[in-house]
Formats: sequence, structure tokens, C-alpha cells
Amino acid sequence: MMTRSGIRPASAVVLLTLLACHDQVIISPPPCGPGALCALQFTLVVTGQVRASVNPLAGATVRITAHRDSCTGPEILLLPSPQDARTDSAGVYLARAEVSQSAASACVRVAYSDALYTDTTGVALHAPPAVPETLHVNVTGP
Repeated sequence: MMTRSGIRPASAVVLLTLLACHDQVIISPPPCGPGALCALQFTLVVTGQVRASVNPLAGATVRITAHRDSCTGPEILLLPSPQDARTDSAGVYLARAEVSQSAASACVRVAYSDALYTDTTGVALHAPPAVPETLHVNVTGP
């Protein structure tokens, strides 16, 4: 049986099904695109507060770096890179990173500037899959 358009009913059903599937693929994006943060496995969590004397610094950007063995050792790549966090109105920050290389004793540096930073040494860092290492590091300036 043919319709006025010249398309058989069975063909029309197949065509509509294909179009519906095609639309569904376009409308439904993947839950996590390539390079998205949800693809990372956070194995380092750093929290703290940034203050100038007794006053919290709101909206300050802190940079977190990790170094093998000592604070002058080679840098360990943290993802996302660069690993920056911004403080809230109370000067508190939270940074989550994926560690690219394991290190039995690393130095984690939290820096508000080149002159204002705090180092934490002897930190065991583990590349994924691993339980996250959690640090609390405050940075206080004059």
C-alpha cells in the first residue's frame, strides 16, 4: 500500500524511528564530556583559610603545587593544572586535585603570592586509584 507521498507505511515507521533516535542522541549529551572535571579522580583535597593578620581575605586566589621529596624538588603535576582555588567571604578555600605521580614524601605548597605561602612536608601522595589525602593549610600574612 502506498500513501500520497509515495512512502510505504512500514518505511515511514522506520524513518520516524530513525529520526527519533537521531534527535535523542543530539538532545542527550554525554554525562561527562572529554576533559571535564567529573572525569578526574581526586586524590588530594586541600582546605584552609587565607588571612592578612587577623582579617580573612575574601576572593583571594591561592595556587596549590606539589613537589617530590622537598619543596625545592621537581614539581608533581596536579590536575586540573594550574591548581587554583578562590577564597569565599570568610577567606576559606577548597581545592581538589588528581595527583599524576605517587610520592612517599612530598611537599605541598599553598601560595597566595610568591612571597606569601605555607609549605607542608612529608605528605604521601598517591596517583589514582587511591583514597584522597586531605590537608588543612592556612596561609597568614602580616
